[in-house]
Amino acid sequence: MEHLTGTIQHGPNGLVLEADGGGMWELDNTRAARRLVGSHVEVVGQRAGFNGLVCDQIRVAGQIRPQAFKLRLEFLAIGALVAYGLYATVATAISAFG
Repeated sequence: MEHLTGTIQHGPNGLVLEADGGGMWELDNTRAARRLVGSHVEVVGQRAGFNGLVCDQIRVAGQIRPQAFKLRLEFLAIGALVAYGLYATVATAISAFG
């Protein structure tokens, strides 16, 4: 996983990231990258080949990172318990009337 900052520019083969520390990375041509041409950005992605980068996240540099969704185990357990309770109630009602 690569985490780079730099400026997105048009290159000979598509979009490139001119990294702050030097070097050029060819970016996959995502809509988010096209909208940010000329902007100073942070890019998180997977290296592809020698200087290619497949973007997982791209945002203007300095913006707050979005929080990842975390599935909490206790909510999953409560949901399963409620679903089982509903199932048992419906099954009991059907057997009583059937």
